[in-house]
Amino acid sequence: MKDLLIIGSGPAGISAALYAVRGGARVRIAAKDGGALQKADLIQNYYGFEHGVRAEALLSAGVKQAENLGAEILHTEVFGIEFAANGFRVKTGAGHLDAGAVIIACGTARNVPPIKNIEAFEGAGVSYCAVCDAFFYRGKKVAVIGGGAYARSEYEELKNVVEDVTVLTDGEAAIHGLPCNTKKIGAFEGGETLKEIVFADGSREAYDGAFIARGSAGAFAFAKKTGLETKGGKLITDEKRMTNIPGIFAAGDCIPGLQQIAKAVYDGMIAGTEALKYLKAQK
Repeated sequence: MKDLLIIGSGPAGISAALYAVRGGARVRIAAKDGGALQKADLIQNYYGFEHGVRAEALLSAGVKQAENLGAEILHTEVFGIEFAANGFRVKTGAGHLDAGAVIIACGTARNVPPIKNIEAFEGAGVSYCAVCDAFFYRGKKVAVIGGGAYARSEYEELKNVVEDVTVLTDGEAAIHGLPCNTKKIGAFEGGETLKEIVFADGSREAYDGAFIARGSAGAFAFAKKTGLETKGGKLITDEKRMTNIPGIFAAGDCIPGLQQIAKAVYDGMIAGTEALKYLKAQK
């Protein structure tokens, strides 16, 4: 049976892992941090804790439970999901991971910067996937907008294809070793396609394309890169928590419904059991 790769180590991701690994799957969980639960304090509305439970303790206990059952936890950032001959190849800070099925359980972060006209140029100069769209900018000048490891990853994808690529950090610190412009960005301008990026200080520079790599790649970024259907910033799934792409499931805050731990655990249970069935059915 092929591997299951879960993106996210919050309640949805861990719940999915518990059910899948007990069913016989080799499960790997890739996550940079504990997501929204890591930022919470005292949880008082989750079943079984008379006086509530500290979010940190609940998160830690879930991770240890998954590890004790045999799941492998990889503390690494995930940059994107690619199609591969035997399923999927997930690009992470620890290298590429192959899997027969993927569960996205990384929350609702929508890493789209508040730049004027950005949505108007999506698909017409603004891209969310370097590996998908670099080909269309051969010999042209493009920008990667963002900072940190995610922006570096997109830069590395582009540098050998396009003629000129610069990282625009939009006010964040420069990335060591990369050509960067740290000015705040005000707007995108052009006609039918992107032509210029206007900075907050009034200066402007011509660019043929802009690749968005803000913060960490979340569910919305994966949707843009992979072709997953979304509505209202959420991934759309069926009752089995499968997305429109067979083999890619989603659970927790990144799909519609209440953003509550109990709901995330339930989603994870369904996604984990259905992903297991999917893997067992593969030849």
